[in-house]
Amino acid sequence: MNIEDRGFILKKIEYGDYDFIMTIYTEKFGKTSTIAKNARKSKKRFLGKLEPFNLINFTFMNNGASESTKMLNEAGSSSDYNNTDLDKDVIILCSLVNEYIDAFEINHVQNNSTFLIMENFFSQISKGNLINILDSVLKFQVGYLTSQGLKPTPEELTKINGKKISLSKDEIQKDIGSRIKLIKIIAKFSQFHSGKKLNSIQYLDLL
Repeated sequence: MNIEDRGFILKKIEYGDYDFIMTIYTEKFGKTSTIAKNARKSKKRFLGKLEPFNLINFTFMNNGASESTKMLNEAGSSSDYNNTDLDKDVIILCSLVNEYIDAFEINHVQNNSTFLIMENFFSQISKGNLINILDSVLKFQVGYLTSQGLKPTPEELTKINGKKISLSKDEIQKDIGSRIKLIKIIAKFSQFHSGKKLNSIQYLDLL
């Protein structure tokens, strides 16, 4: 039986000579895993279609109740997204967003709020400059953590940082550096509460 869904690739790893195993976040399944058989050599079905940060229309072939039997049959990118040729700075920031979803979401739990937050974030990426994207990341962090019941307050962030933190717009919007610093502090706050490492934090200093 074929199942149609749409969502985002959080991460993918090579499996064997030709396959990918992917963690994805979809509208119907939430966070789940799938295998794309022969994805590295199937130009017609998968070439250029299994890239992160794009909204993807998935068709799964599911022959049973077990997740291990769910395979990706077809994939197609939404025409409203064009996030395939991003520069390294934007890739670092988008990867951080994906790590948030992977760290906080529970497997196979549908969450329309999370899907909408991701959809709104990634739909704007190709249209903004670095400052706009940094502001979008900050908006994502605060909005997503608040939806998880973990709104980052100045008091909580000060504990993480060891120095007083201000969340006033005047302070945040001084320059690119102040934005990056705050993103990094909120990411460390997120690590503390999720119990999982966000690897993209170490690359924020490269921006």
